[in-house]
Amino acid sequence: MEINLLFFVSVVPAIVLYGIAKSGLGGSISLISVPLMTVVMPLNQALAIILPILIFSDIIAVYRFRREFDFGTLKLIVPFAAIGIIIGSFTFTYFSEDLLKLIVGIMGFLFSGHYFLFKKEKTIPAKKNFFKGAICSSIAGFSSFCVHAGGTPTSLYLLPLRMKKEIYVGTRIIFFSCVNLIKLPLYVYLSMMNFDTLYQSVTLFPLALIGIFIGYKLLKIIEENLFYNIIYALILVSSAKLIIDFIYSLK
Repeated sequence: MEINLLFFVSVVPAIVLYGIAKSGLGGSISLISVPLMTVVMPLNQALAIILPILIFSDIIAVYRFRREFDFGTLKLIVPFAAIGIIIGSFTFTYFSEDLLKLIVGIMGFLFSGHYFLFKKEKTIPAKKNFFKGAICSSIAGFSSFCVHAGGTPTSLYLLPLRMKKEIYVGTRIIFFSCVNLIKLPLYVYLSMMNFDTLYQSVTLFPLALIGIFIGYKLLKIIEENLFYNIIYALILVSSAKLIIDFIYSLK
């Protein structure tokens, strides 16, 4: 991995964004991290480097939110995410990166667009729904395995529940901690990870720590309604970018 100007404008912000996402602030903004890293490296290498960084970050984040999560929600979404991950491991080679990003982008754009159009109705928490939770978490597991982009499908289910800010963040963090640990042996089995990518992960991990620190500081000062508005706005912007990128890839 060559260290040059292109590295500093692509890989460095990508890892910092993942750190911010792991703090619970703006999880979906990390959608642009994989595309940034693929500017200087193949997709498989980017995925392999990012996964250990996510797991290292998970350890810190889980400790921070170890008492703030919804166990009932996790009991539903973790098993179905595992199913999505397994499907992803078998079908990974059949889906192009651009197509996967387009699917995630359309889902996020419609979801966040609906929120802003019908915002008044969204102040009332939605009830937990087994079918919706199963579908969203399965898609989250699948897209997380293929492009580390499970945040938007997860948000489709979690955000309308209008949990307390800390409970939402803690539930999301523990969910993705489980998802990333399930992905790890499959990445190794498929030879996507090796000692070289692990060394690069360890080298880049301090950047994720910087992102986590920034995210925690911001999370403390943001009011709950503003927090939800920011999350939805980030999903809208990042999803729109994924759709635009797909359109440009067709030219």
